[in-house]
Amino acid sequence: MENFFSFIARLFLASIFFIGVILLLNTLLKTPDGYAIYQDMLGARGVPGIFAPISVIVQFVFGLTLILGYKTKLSAYVLSAYSLIWSLIYLFNTLAGQPLMLQVLQYLAITGGLLHLAINSNTSYSLDNFCSAKEKNK
Repeated sequence: MENFFSFIARLFLASIFFIGVILLLNTLLKTPDGYAIYQDMLGARGVPGIFAPISVIVQFVFGLTLILGYKTKLSAYVLSAYSLIWSLIYLFNTLAGQPLMLQVLQYLAITGGLLHLAINSNTSYSLDNFCSAKEKNK
């Protein structure tokens, strides 16, 4: 049962990023000037628009690798750094008077979950375990 729950936990953490970025890309493609609107949204948080493609790539690539359980430790560390950066961005916006404290706490919680996953990266039902088992059988 523990193996199943570690798999589900990894999927839930990854879905925040992967499904979130898929929904974002869907909105960007269906909305006229969607990319410019996304850049403006980032700018409203104090993030330069140049980081829009970086954000999308990080969430897509590392969210997918986390779902698959491939390079789980690396993916968890990258996404935890990404989450920590967003928690700091929201914290600075909160200090500037915007009511975003809940987002700060949410991103800190996600960061904690990802760091825990990185430390205990040997989760079940993953490509990492599949490849490791295949190498042991050689």
